[in-house]
Amino acid sequence: KMILRSPQIISFSYDDNIKPTLDAMQNYLKLSDDELRKIVLRSPSIVGYNFDDNTKPKLDAVKDYLNLSTNELRKITLTIPTIICYSFDNNIKPTLEAVQNYLELSDDELRKIVLRKPAIISLNFDDNIKSTLDAVRGHLKLSEDELRKIVLHLPVIIGLNFDDNIKPTLDT
Repeated sequence: KMILRSPQIISFSYDDNIKPTLDAMQNYLKLSDDELRKIVLRSPSIVGYNFDDNTKPKLDAVKDYLNLSTNELRKITLTIPTIICYSFDNNIKPTLEAVQNYLELSDDELRKIVLRKPAIISLNFDDNIKSTLDAVRGHLKLSEDELRKIVLHLPVIIGLNFDDNIKPTLDT
């Protein structure tokens, strides 16, 4: 399956590329063998990344931006291993900034939301998050503060499709 999803893996040297990358990631995130396997199976392209030049700077940027412990970063990476594939500056940071500004969240509130709903990192604010939040707010006639409180209490709402997941529940 891995090779079907990322055929370029065939061209990598196990000793020169794959093993050093996986060993470094396992040590950095304190992953068990099973956890590392789970990450690689869900995002096989990471075996081709140089840990020190590519993966670690991305993980460090997320860790620093959200003031995470290594264990918290580990949990997020296990939940959404594709975090390693995203650009922090072009994808992750703009989404987190937009969510924080839109909901007027403190740094700690944003951190708590990401810890409870790590997939937020993989979403595009304009394409995914804003439309859902606007629809919830409009449908329930909420103030900005009321919407903020709902998201803080139930951050999973950020990743749901309004028409397919939320509206049917509200209309029953």
